[in-house]
Amino acid sequence: MDAQLQELLEAIKTEGVQTAEKQAEQIVASAEEKAREITTDAEKRARELVEEARAEQAKLEQSGRETLKQAGRDLILGVQAQLGVMFKTVVGTAAVEAISADILENTIVTVVNAWSQGKTDSLDVILSEADLKRLEQRLRSRLAERISSGTEIRANNAVKTGFRVSTKDGSLYYDFTVESIADALSAYVGPRLIAVLKDAAGGTVGASPAGGEA
Repeated sequence: MDAQLQELLEAIKTEGVQTAEKQAEQIVASAEEKAREITTDAEKRARELVEEARAEQAKLEQSGRETLKQAGRDLILGVQAQLGVMFKTVVGTAAVEAISADILENTIVTVVNAWSQGKTDSLDVILSEADLKRLEQRLRSRLAERISSGTEIRANNAVKTGFRVSTKDGSLYYDFTVESIADALSAYVGPRLIAVLKDAAGGTVGASPAGGEA
C-alpha cells in the first residue's frame, strides 16, 4: 500500500472517525428504534402470510402430495422475498427521517476534516439535489479551506439522502447514504423475520426452490 494512502487511513482512524462514528451511531440508533417499531407489525404480517400459504396448500390437496409440497414451498419462499423488500423499504424510510440537516452537515464536516488533516488530497463530497440546496452555503463556509485546495461539493441523482465522500479517483470513499444505512439495518434486524417465518412455516422457509425436496 502506498505510504501516503496508509497515512491517510491512519489519520482517519485516529483523528476523526470516532467523532463521525458517534454521530453515525446516533443516526443508526434512531433508525433502529424506528425499525423495532415496525418489526412487530412485520412479524404479524409474516404469520398471516404463512397462514394464507397453508390455506392455499389445503386447496391444492387434490393435485397430489408432491405437487402440494412444492407449491407450498414456493409460496413461502415468495413471502420471504416480499418481506425482505418491504423491510428494507421501511428501514430506508426510517433512516431518511433520522437524518436531520444539522446532523448531516456536522457529519460531513467532521469526515472531510478528519480525512484531510495534514494532507493535500482533493475530495468529492456528493449529496442529493435537495440536501445540496439546503446545505451548500453552510458547507462551503465551513469547508472553505478544503474547497480552495480542490475539494468539490456536488449533487448526484444516485444519492437520495445522506452523503458520500471520496478521493477524486474514487479509490477511497466513505459511504453514508441512506441506502447503506438501510442495508446495514436490514442485515441487523432482518434475520428476526426469517426466524419468525421458519417457526410459523415449520421450517419450510430456507428449503430449496422448485426442483426437489429439501
